Amino acid sequence: MKPFSVVVGGANMDLLGLAQEALKPHTSNPGKVSSSPGGVGRNIAENLARLGQTCMLMAPIGNDTNGAFLKHHCQQLGIQTQCMVVLEGESTSTYLSIVSDTGEMQIAIADMALINQFGSAQLQAFLPQLKGASIVVLDANLSPDCLAFLVNSLPDQLFFVDTVSVYKATRVVPFLSRIHSIKPNLLEAQAMAGTDFGPHPSNAQVMQLATWFMEQGVKHLYLSLGAKGLLFCDVNQCFIMTPSVTVNTSDIVNSNGAGDAMMAAIVNAWMQGNDSHERARAALACAHVAMASEATINPHLTPQLLLQALKENPCSITPLI
Repeated sequence: MKPFSVVVGGANMDLLGLAQEALKPHTSNPGKVSSSPGGVGRNIAENLARLGQTCMLMAPIGNDTNGAFLKHHCQQLGIQTQCMVVLEGESTSTYLSIVSDTGEMQIAIADMALINQFGSAQLQAFLPQLKGASIVVLDANLSPDCLAFLVNSLPDQLFFVDTVSVYKATRVVPFLSRIHSIKPNLLEAQAMAGTDFGPHPSNAQVMQLATWFMEQGVKHLYLSLGAKGLLFCDVNQCFIMTPSVTVNTSDIVNSNGAGDAMMAAIVNAWMQGNDSHERARAALACAHVAMASEATINPHLTPQLLLQALKENPCSITPLI
């Protein structure tokens, strides 16, 4: 059987408001409003499919027009959807975000109550697929009970985890010893570790944060440092991968999908047997590709485009140990 990954997480409709000028509070702002398929888990699955990986999505959807659209859209992309679960009488999740004229997300509202009803009752039937997967990707939108069921039911599985948000990242803390690879940003990582180094920690503080994750039993940490790049850490090495050329804010169209693209690139690189430096470079390059698109997922993403981005965006490495 060809190696495949399973992504367990959210699938929703994204509503995006993109400002044309500097945002002004308490009034209407000129801009563009669009809708597209979203959800952290679904976004990761779409990026993986566009990178040529065989991928299965396990996600709850409502018995409504949005749910039917999401499933059909996934099928068109080649994502395997036989494990998407329709919850009767429920509305499909929706995510509303407002993005500034510089491409930075300013505020968002997540209507994600549906995913709290997704857990062992639905996933029990899919254990054969989960056990047969090369990698299982989890997003922290999943309820604590759902995360516990997956971790306890799959003792030999490689779990790759996207922490999603500061609020939801802490759900993952009880299971860190079972996580193979995790990708938080600085705020999420500090919330998990109970530290507060602020938005611009020193390398020593970043190293302290990375050490905490290693002490909890995480095998591989990919810590997003924003414009500074990406920290990678395992028991043998720790380094910061930094883009050699600073990304101009004018080149950032929409930063919403950068983290999802980064996680997909990490999974894709692991499936290809790439080393830690190659995985970190791919993560940064794929995030760069994502931010160049108005849509959350760059519709032009292909393995060839990722290779081009790798060539056009060299990086430098700063060893921390």
